[in-house]
Amino acid sequence: QLFLSTSIIIFSGFLGACSTGPKLGSPEAAIKIAQEVKEEKEDTVEQVVDNIPDWCLSIPSSSLARLACGSGNSSNLNMARTRATLDAKRQLADMIDSEISSNMEDYLSSLGTESEQVKQQSEIITKNVTIEAKLTGYKQLEVEAQNIGNKYQIYVLLEYPIGQANQALVNEIKRNETLSTQENADNALEKLEAEINKKKNK
Repeated sequence: QLFLSTSIIIFSGFLGACSTGPKLGSPEAAIKIAQEVKEEKEDTVEQVVDNIPDWCLSIPSSSLARLACGSGNSSNLNMARTRATLDAKRQLADMIDSEISSNMEDYLSSLGTESEQVKQQSEIITKNVTIEAKLTGYKQLEVEAQNIGNKYQIYVLLEYPIGQANQALVNEIKRNETLSTQENADNALEKLEAEINKKKNK
């Protein structure tokens, strides 16, 4: 009988403890769950930030190449790596596009012409060189895999040697009949190549 009385007291205490929390399905319970989810996400974000590799936080610079750090996460290791690589490639693609477009603008400025035909040809070359550059030439310098909760967090550092894209641009200009036969073409090409070489030597 003493055991039975003790069990009743313990069970009553358990019910009392349960009754102090919000009732399942109530607005209060929903708020509590949302708060717990939020706190869990904040903890995950804090863990991710604390574990970012130094080479990703402070990306090395080079006059000969463009570098980008990509990150990706997934419960599948290969998917996490793919996402990280694509993230880095997207960043590099923007850099390549900016570099090629800037060099072509310098060349057109040196030509000193506003011919619509020249403009159209320059746009075609810029687009073709940029597309070609985005397809090849990437080199992986660093990779790091981490476990965050039940997912893989991958960081990848990619390098693209911008010199080969710049040289491809110069070669395409020389091969293009419209751009290479303009009055100031030789002078414009000389200036462009000098500017490209100057970037290499910085």
